[in-house]
Parts: sequence; C-alpha cells; structure tokens
Amino acid sequence: MALLLSQPHFSGALLLLLVSNLLLWEKAASNLPCVAEEGGCWNPLLETFNSAIQKAETLHNLADQLYVELYYNQFSSGQFWDFSSQIIRQDKTVVRAGSYCHSSLTNPPNTGVHINIEITSYLKTLINFVGSWISPLFHLVIELSATKDVPETILSKAKEIEENNRQILSDLRWILNKVSPVTEMTEEFPHWEYLSFLKSSDKNNKFLAMFNLSYCIDHDSKYILLQLRLLKCLITGKDC
Repeated sequence: MALLLSQPHFSGALLLLLVSNLLLWEKAASNLPCVAEEGGCWNPLLETFNSAIQKAETLHNLADQLYVELYYNQFSSGQFWDFSSQIIRQDKTVVRAGSYCHSSLTNPPNTGVHINIEITSYLKTLINFVGSWISPLFHLVIELSATKDVPETILSKAKEIEENNRQILSDLRWILNKVSPVTEMTEEFPHWEYLSFLKSSDKNNKFLAMFNLSYCIDHDSKYILLQLRLLKCLITGKDC
C-alpha cells in the first residue's frame, strides 16, 4: 500500500477511497439511510430506539404499579406483608426471593460505567438481560389466568408487562442486526429458579415466586429503560 500511495497516479484516488471507507465504517451504525417522507426524513434506527424506549417507559410504570398492587390488593396482600416480616426476621429463603434477580446472571454493565464500551457486546448483553424475562412473564400470565379470583387489574398488568418486554426484545434484535449485520449471536437466557414455585400447588410457594418476580421486574425495568436511553445516545448521537 505504501508503494501504491507513493505513485502520483494512484495516491489521490486511493487515499480518497481509504478515507471514505473509514468514515463509512465508523458511521454505518449511527447513520442508516434516511427514508424520505412528506414533511421530513424518517430514520428507521432512531425510530426503533424511540419505540423501544416508549415501551420500556410503559413497562417500568406497569411493573411499579403491579409491585404496589400485589402488596395492597386483598388477593395477595396477606402473603406479601408476611414475606416482608420474614425478611425483617432474616428468613434466608424469603430474603433471597426479595433481593436476588436471575437477570444478574447475564452480567449487565454497571449503570455508572460507560467508558470504552463496545457497542455490539453491549447490545448482546442487553438482549440476554431482556430475554431473561420472556419465560417468567409468560408463565406468570398463564398461572394468573388459571388462578381463581385473580383481580382483572393484576392480570391485565401482567399481560401488558409481558407484551411490552417481548416487543422490546424484538426491537433490540432488529437494532443489533442493523448496527452489526455480520454479527452472529447465541442468545442465552438464564433460568428463573422460581418457575417451579410459580407452578406449585402450594399457595405459599406460588406467592413467593410472585414476590420475587414483582420485585425484580420492577427493578430491572428501570435498568432496561436507562440502558436503552444510553444506547440511543451512543449509536445515534441523539438525546445525549
């Protein structure tokens, strides 16, 4: 290459080509072709981020509402306040249910550390983080639907949470494909240890699973929202 660039005939054209390719490579992820529409320009990547963030906001609001309602609705309040008392008494089983979230097995980035972050790896980690909730939320809806006397307000929130989480995962898969089309990913969603509790005929076990799930999805939904906003900034350069 040094020999070619030293030749007057080739230097200008090759240098321009190299610079152009470098710029294209650096900007490919953040500047997808803009789709012209009446009244402006539509950027599919930016709009997908906006859509995912909107769903994440809805997810977090619903998760927060579900967590509070399970504490105060007659359907579950007795069990949930008992669990809180057991946490105060340092019951190891209940303390774990009220503090440990299986999504942590995906090794999500620290929310306060964003230096030298590799975008593709970051996206993959967030996909696994969001994906870790696919099975628990799916089975929560199934179990609540089959449980007698479940309030419609609780069931409807569970269904909306499950749907929004599933759509966020779909958006993240699309974003990864656009940002890094050649990247292959093996999705590894960690197992939720309370699934057998949720399916149990034992009432206490079933509510302990809901206790863990409601705490963790409330916590994790906020994390998902924050990470989507950060990724939007890093990839599109918008709303930083």
